[in-house]
Amino acid sequence: MKPRHWSTVTEAGAISGIRFMFAIYRWLGRLPFRIVLYPVILYYFLFRGAARRASLEYLRHMRADNRLTSQQPLLLQSYRHFMNFGESILDKLAVWQGDISLDSLAFHNHEVFDDLMHQGRGCIMVGSHLGNLEICRALAKRNVNVTVNVLMHTAHATRFNEMLARANSEAHLNVIQVSEISPATAILLQQKIDAGELLVIAGDRTPVSGQGNVSEVSFLGERCDMPQGPFVLASILRCPVLTIFCLRRERGGKPFFDLYVDHFADRIRLPRRDRQKALQETTQRWADLLADYCQKAPLQWFNFYPYWHRSAADSTSKQSPKR
Repeated sequence: MKPRHWSTVTEAGAISGIRFMFAIYRWLGRLPFRIVLYPVILYYFLFRGAARRASLEYLRHMRADNRLTSQQPLLLQSYRHFMNFGESILDKLAVWQGDISLDSLAFHNHEVFDDLMHQGRGCIMVGSHLGNLEICRALAKRNVNVTVNVLMHTAHATRFNEMLARANSEAHLNVIQVSEISPATAILLQQKIDAGELLVIAGDRTPVSGQGNVSEVSFLGERCDMPQGPFVLASILRCPVLTIFCLRRERGGKPFFDLYVDHFADRIRLPRRDRQKALQETTQRWADLLADYCQKAPLQWFNFYPYWHRSAADSTSKQSPKR
């Protein structure tokens, strides 16, 4: 049976449950939240079989590609993977209501970002579901002249987006629905780039409209599809491309975030004759970079969906010579 596309999977958990967990955090603090989180995550770990299998599959690929150094049993690693996801939900709510300040953020390679901003140049920032992109709000805090626009499939997480808005109705990013980019949307995005604004788009999920406009790449040792959309859009808008990752760690018992911004391209050029080849090479370069950052924070890639063409076990068995 063909696996469901990620965009067809509904939000896990009722909004009332998220509100309850957030209320625990607001009134009692992070430690009681974590205590309650353990059984909640255990429930989802046990009864969300598809998500658990996707987590285990990802961890097998990480281990097979020598990017997961921990020798803990994969099932325990998978539970910790789920726990990290639970913590990330709290972090998203906390940053929106102002509980996570710039003191909890280390901005790496900020010169790359600052140079563009000083020139008044807009750009596309390609992110992923590795870490916590909500912290990109810190970019706007560092420079009041920066406007951040997030391109996302908002229909996939309507209730959670409403929860973020309630956490702080004034602290918001411009969210643009992009199930597909129409000519009108392209004109709007060009205007934002020309005005020196940022467009943030995830580059690790295939298009909502179907399996077209993807490149087959090697990611963590196996073939999978990754979207061409961010790079096609960048070529149309003729703007620089940066990548952005925000990874979480503990410092002094409190969450701390490393925000990495890297230069990817001054401009994406897709010659008419070799368009697919250029897209393939560009998307593969992105996949390689994503794999490198997954190694920095193995349990923070929150893609709980079938991802690869073959399982890691199948890939390993087919590569092993028969005796």
